[in-house]
Amino acid sequence: MRRCSLVLALVALSACPKAGGSYAQGDRSAGDIDRGETQGRMFDFVSNKPEGDDWQVRIRGSSLWASYSNEESTDELGTRNLSKKEAAKVWTLIDALELADRKKGRKDEDDGYVYLRLREPGQDEGYDFFEAYVSRETEDEAVIDLAEYLRDLITKYHKEKPNF
Repeated sequence: MRRCSLVLALVALSACPKAGGSYAQGDRSAGDIDRGETQGRMFDFVSNKPEGDDWQVRIRGSSLWASYSNEESTDELGTRNLSKKEAAKVWTLIDALELADRKKGRKDEDDGYVYLRLREPGQDEGYDFFEAYVSRETEDEAVIDLAEYLRDLITKYHKEKPNF
């Protein structure tokens, strides 16, 4: 059943051309927390291991949501708000991936793979989607830098150290 849910989630994700959005600071008066523009940009980072384990991370505005699952269980770690500095850095690292210009790649079933998906505000209230698959054995510095920073954020906020 878990594999079916993961497949459905991945099928729902699609690709499009060039990313053009940027992180939007929200102008809300809810204390010092800036959750960003939640109807704006969103990024998913899903690391799939060959043995069936996966980490799912979603960045939406300045919030970070994380979950870990294996074939037997799922541990949803929940959502945490990032500082302005952390949010700016993570979006800079996401932009460095250049998902709009990146080849789609393929799922590496032998070594595992990372699925990257960016949602950008598009025309007429719609969204543009950009996605790519990268082997877990990648030497792509942009992917490695982002994965290391996400690992640091998850360790800080959720007290877990992901093995992407």
